[in-house]
Amino acid sequence: MRRWWRALKPAEQVGWLGLVVTLVTGVIAAVPAYLTVTKETPAVADSAASSTPPPDPTTRPPGTPEPTDPPTPPATPTASTTPSSPSPTRTPPPTVAPTVTRTPTVRFAISVATVVPNCLDISGTGDEPPAGRTAVLFVRPAGASYFYEKPLHFPTPHSWQARRVVVGDQTSPGRRFELHVFLVSNAYARELAKHDGAPYSVPDVPGEPLTSAVVTRTDEIGNC
Repeated sequence: MRRWWRALKPAEQVGWLGLVVTLVTGVIAAVPAYLTVTKETPAVADSAASSTPPPDPTTRPPGTPEPTDPPTPPATPTASTTPSSPSPTRTPPPTVAPTVTRTPTVRFAISVATVVPNCLDISGTGDEPPAGRTAVLFVRPAGASYFYEKPLHFPTPHSWQARRVVVGDQTSPGRRFELHVFLVSNAYARELAKHDGAPYSVPDVPGEPLTSAVVTRTDEIGNC
């Protein structure tokens, strides 16, 4: 700075000094005015602030993005106050057992007249015996032993026949006889069959009695 000042000519130094003096004088003269303005400025600012209307809440400064509506929260399921009707319970249909057709049991019976000749065909009703059993016809004079006659045949369901049954002999007209059907084993029936064609006396039949009938002999020969 000193070098610059010494380099100036006397006339230039006088000019710079006058400029500096002028600047300093102007600054000093402006200080009172600055202080006065500073004191009055707050009042003006307050007056301007009081006279300015409050900002419109709907007015936004420029550049402020438009507010968007808040997202609608998902609807919360509300429990119904009305109880729902329970689903109807289906009752399963009752279990129906298959119908089993049972053949009624037919009791054994002898279809014969009360008065008979010496020889005749006898029939009756009854179920055919089960396997392993045979129904056999016996003739018994009153108070005597049984006499084997024939096994029964079942030509149709529930009915049987015994052909050419011999009741007594030539000396038997007017006498009473009993006709008996017994259920015996097949083995015993085969043993009896060995005596076909001749009177065969059996004191006690080893079987189950099924039916019986009482007849009286005539003097007729019949179907022998």
